[in-house]
Amino acid sequence: VRAAPGGTGEAKCGGNYAASLVAQKAAAAEGCDQVVWLDAVERKWVEEMGGMNLYFVKGNRVVTPKLTGTLLAGITRDSILSVAKDLGYKVEEGMISTDDWRDGVQSGEISEIFACGTAAVVSPVGSAKSAQGTWLVGDGNPGPITMQIRETLLGIQHGTIADKHGWNVRVL
Repeated sequence: VRAAPGGTGEAKCGGNYAASLVAQKAAAAEGCDQVVWLDAVERKWVEEMGGMNLYFVKGNRVVTPKLTGTLLAGITRDSILSVAKDLGYKVEEGMISTDDWRDGVQSGEISEIFACGTAAVVSPVGSAKSAQGTWLVGDGNPGPITMQIRETLLGIQHGTIADKHGWNVRVL
């Protein structure tokens, strides 16, 4: 748990990232690249990954945890939702439990998972590890929808794809 209702979880501030360092070190000791934060009340609802928002691909839908006041409503998060819609995917915000994640990956309902953040842009998630075991997402490699969203967002940022949202963002 990184943030609780009524706290600063939805703010982009150094204190939110500093608190993650101990958990990140523990995740690295388990062979993981990142840590996933759960809600503070029930400790079962997925919120964020490290300092990034998470997305789950279910068929033609891109699903991300809904904003509850404890996770960052970032610009990159919003941009991903817009790009996914532009590409013809249905976008949903909802509650996703760790059981939903595990069961969805095992059944194939969840075919891809990715995270996004300012520096990371779009980062594919190949597997997850918990006390309940390890779950391989698809074949463990980046999925086509994840990469399509990534390439589209990067194209807008680099000016090779038209910015029809008026974001006026350019990465040089």
